[in-house]
Formats: sequence, C-alpha cells, structure tokens
Amino acid sequence: MKVWSEGPARLGVRTAAGRDALAAALLILLSTARLLPAVHNGTLSALAPGVVAIGFTSAAADLATIALRRIRPVLALAAASVIPLAAMLLPARPALIGVGAVVCSYTVACLLPQVRATVAIVVCGAVHASGGVFATLAGGGHGGLLTFWGVLPGDLAGMAAAVAAAYLLPATAGFAVQARRAGAARAAASIARDREERARTAVAEERARIARELHDIAAHDLSAIVVQAGAADRLLDRDPAAARATLRAIRSQGRDTLAALRALVGLMRDSEPGAADGRAPALTGVEETVRRFRTTGMDVEVSATGEPRPLPVTTGLAVSRLVREALTNARRHAPGAKVSVTTTFGEAGFAVAVRNTRPDRAARPTGADGSDGGYGLLGMRERVTHAGGALTVGPQPDGGWLVSASFPAAMPASSPASSPPEHA
Repeated sequence: MKVWSEGPARLGVRTAAGRDALAAALLILLSTARLLPAVHNGTLSALAPGVVAIGFTSAAADLATIALRRIRPVLALAAASVIPLAAMLLPARPALIGVGAVVCSYTVACLLPQVRATVAIVVCGAVHASGGVFATLAGGGHGGLLTFWGVLPGDLAGMAAAVAAAYLLPATAGFAVQARRAGAARAAASIARDREERARTAVAEERARIARELHDIAAHDLSAIVVQAGAADRLLDRDPAAARATLRAIRSQGRDTLAALRALVGLMRDSEPGAADGRAPALTGVEETVRRFRTTGMDVEVSATGEPRPLPVTTGLAVSRLVREALTNARRHAPGAKVSVTTTFGEAGFAVAVRNTRPDRAARPTGADGSDGGYGLLGMRERVTHAGGALTVGPQPDGGWLVSASFPAAMPASSPASSPPEHA
C-alpha cells in the first residue's frame, strides 16, 4: 500500500482519486495492447471494424468506472454492471471486460454503510446475473462476467459462480477492511480519551502541588515577617535606624511574598503568561536545589553565561521547578550519570538547560510495572508555559537526556509591574 501511494506521488499524483484515474488509464492501455496484435495478425478480420470499435469502447468504459469508484461508488458499480451486459451481445469478448465490477464492488463495501452497500451490491449482482441468463437463453454466444473465469456458453452454473466471484467475494473483502478500519478508529479514540484523562489528572495533581507550595510560601514568609515586625517594635525606641531598616526589609519581603502568591494563584487560574508582578533573584532557587542534590551524591555541574539579573517571579518559580524535576528524573532514570545545569542570560531572554549523560548503570524500577507513573514533565510544561516560555525535552545522541526552557526578555526593573501597589 505504501508503494502504491509513493509511486504515483513521484509522478505528481497525490490524491486517491488521482491514483484511481491512473490505474484506470493503465488498464485501458493494457486492453488496447491486447487488441492491437489481434488486429495486426488478422484475428479479428472476420469482424466489422465497427464491432471491434464498440468492443474496445465497452472495455474502456468498464475500466473507466475504476476512476469514479471513490467519487460516486454506487454509480460506478451500476455502470460496471450494465456495460458487460451490452458487451455480451458482441460476437467477440473485449479484453478485461468485467474487471470494473470487481473493483467497484470492493469499493462500495469499503466506503458505504453496511446495509446500503449490501443492497447496492445485491441489486447490481442480480441485474447482471439476470441479464446474463436472459442473453444465454436468447441464444447469446457468451456467458459470465470475467474473461478469465472461463464460463462456457450456456453454462448457467458457471455464470452464477462468475457473479459470486465478481460481486460477493470482493464485497466480503471490502466489509472486512471496513470492519478493521472501524476497530482501529475505536481503538484510537479510546487511546485519545485515556491520554486526555491522564493529562487532566496530571494537571490536577500539579495544581495540588502548587497549592501546597502556596501554603509553604505563606507559612514561611509570613512567619518571617511576623518575627521581623516584633524585632522592629523592640528596636523602635532604642535604635530607630535599625527599626527603619527592619521595616524596609519587611516591606521588601512582603512584596516578594505577595508576588509569589499572585504567581501561584495565577497559575492555578490559567492566567495569561508573564502577568505576575514582582521580581526574584536570578539563580537563588537553582543554587539551593543543586546544593541539596549534591548532598545526595549526584555529580552536578553548574555553569552560567551572561550577566545575571533578577527575573520575574513566575520565571524564577518555573526555573526552580524545572531544575528540581529534571535533577529528580536524572537521579531516578540515569543513576551515576553526570549532570550539568546551564543558565544563559541574553538580550533576547533567559534560558536554562539540564543535561545528563548516559547512565553508568540500569535504573531501578520504582513501580510494580517498572514505571514511576509520574507526570513531572506535564507539570514543568504548564509552569514554563505560564511564565511565557517554551519547553524542550528529549534524548540526546550520546544516550543522555536534555530538559531545556527559554523565556522572553525580562521586564525592566523600573516597570510598574515590578512592584505591587503599596495598598495591595
């Protein structure tokens, strides 16, 4: 089937209807090639030229129905059933006459609903068989449908077998193909539904994790603000300068906390990428994450390119989560591999990449079926997309794995979105 599609494509025939037309043209040429030697050798000299022309035209018309089999399948089958009946009245059987009925019967069974296809095939077969019987009883010299079937004149049983060969056998094959295609379509739809359900479940789990992170941010940062506020209260009378410095630190931390909370809430609400306020240190979260993984024995190398600068909070959270998930996956699936974390600050934006080499030993399965059942990549993709970035994940030629993300240029520090209003 692939060769049948690719061969005509090289000739510029790229549609199914075009391939059918090409097949019909080739069969007509073959019929013509069969006719020419007979004319040259004088085999048909006893026949009038008009009879020969009518016979060739009948064969060409029968084969031309193949070109219409997908466009008008019932009409093509009806024509392929009637044309050979007319040819039976001729004193000589044209070459390849009756082939159109075989091909069109198969096509009708493939393309049309089963009931409609059955009715069309049975009616056309009955008409053809009735015409053949009538022509035989009336004294016609030829019977049957296919020249290669070998039906003798007056052999009604052979003619019935020829009808079955021309209509019922191709129809059976066509119905089988239609059933197989329907089964494949149902299986594909079921797989798509399962994949969509797994994706929805993964996103829900990711948002539940985000909610937990939101709680952690609130609990940690607000506790720190409360402690700093108590210290400022104690310093207010004896060291006003220190108290003012503490209050400024409280205001700064409050802004960062509020920006982080807004970023997380915006992610759970599917807000527009890059809409979160506030700025975050460029690589603080990455450095802390790498430090924790190094304590577990992982060989992690960190490199940076460009001049570091503060990032929007959504970008900082996305980068931190990406690095954490990528290092977790490397530890789980590529034990003993060397891992590199590369960050790039450029004029066009910021990029981070986590790449691991080929593992030096096989990973141990984490589930009963050998799979971890995790959806970390889905979570990373949602986080990166929310921050306005693009995620790339895939194997490397050396047997390793790459997780990288790029983000657009950060907003200037003077942008009004860089700090929330004082009353927010």
